[in-house]
Amino acid sequence: MTFKGQCLGAGIGSLPLVDPEEAFALILEHLPEIPFWPQLPKRGFHEQMVPQYTERFPGLVEDPVKERLHIDAEQALSQLAEFYEKEMAGEVDAFALSPDYAIGFDAMIRGLRRHRPAALVCTKGQVTGPVTFGFSVKDDQGAAIFYDPNLRDVVGKWIALKAWYQIERLREFNVPTIIFLDEPYMAAFGTTGMNIGRDDVVQAINLVTARIREAGGLSGVHCCGNTDWSILFETDVDIVNFDAFDFMDRMLLYPEQVRAFLHRGGNIAWGLVPTASAVLEQSVEMLEKRFHDGLESFMRCGIERERLLSQCLVTPACGLGSLSAKEARCALSLVQQLSRHLRSKHLQHV
Repeated sequence: MTFKGQCLGAGIGSLPLVDPEEAFALILEHLPEIPFWPQLPKRGFHEQMVPQYTERFPGLVEDPVKERLHIDAEQALSQLAEFYEKEMAGEVDAFALSPDYAIGFDAMIRGLRRHRPAALVCTKGQVTGPVTFGFSVKDDQGAAIFYDPNLRDVVGKWIALKAWYQIERLREFNVPTIIFLDEPYMAAFGTTGMNIGRDDVVQAINLVTARIREAGGLSGVHCCGNTDWSILFETDVDIVNFDAFDFMDRMLLYPEQVRAFLHRGGNIAWGLVPTASAVLEQSVEMLEKRFHDGLESFMRCGIERERLLSQCLVTPACGLGSLSAKEARCALSLVQQLSRHLRSKHLQHV
């Protein structure tokens, strides 16, 4: 599937609200071209980024009072046959996002049924990426389940099925669905706490990406910190999203990888809008200057201006769940305004 972002605005996932209808209305107001379903971590433990995708995971042991979970490895092994039976049979509904864990997903579907924007280009969902999920969730000995070959395979296929479920449910709106793999743990790649190689990362992400593509969707990967970006450009994702507010200089270290990624049809999602209290101090003009400086730097490295502009999305630097409601609204408004400004100013020349 060919996709060009054309400087459209998109979001990451979380909002600092508790009412799902209010949250999606806010998203639809500001991002009618690529609306996403809201993750609402202030509602409780199950709406947090990792727990949100653990419902019915093999061997899951949860302490809702202490808001902790882990995997009982022995129990997980006893449940693998059932998992693989459903996975191989393509029983996507067995991996649904229920309202107890992701109430914003159904709110999005209801909202789009009531008011489908004329400008709708794509819908967007998200999952915790397999690396972040595999290192955030531990076994009963305290080891990351990514290190267990059996559980690592389950994690990849589990995340892929959670993505597939979203694509199936959103298919009724007859536009492509983008699924972002949220991989904040990639900021720890290369440290002593993450003893894996680049091939492990690429294989884990590509397992999910392949299923997303098979389901007819588009895939993206989001890392809100700095990482070895060359690894993510090696994967088969359609979109790489980075924090362009704080880490523009780090991304500029990878011009050859950016060029190759764009030439194979990939898109860069520029996280230009900060997700801290500083957002209230920003203006469209200030953020456009950051974008322009990055654009010029890439062009000096020989990357075509037309590709950079046409294969581009504008996003916040990260999710908005840690902000105040006022700050979150400001961030979404800035994404919308900046997207419109860049499209008006540049895309007539692309």
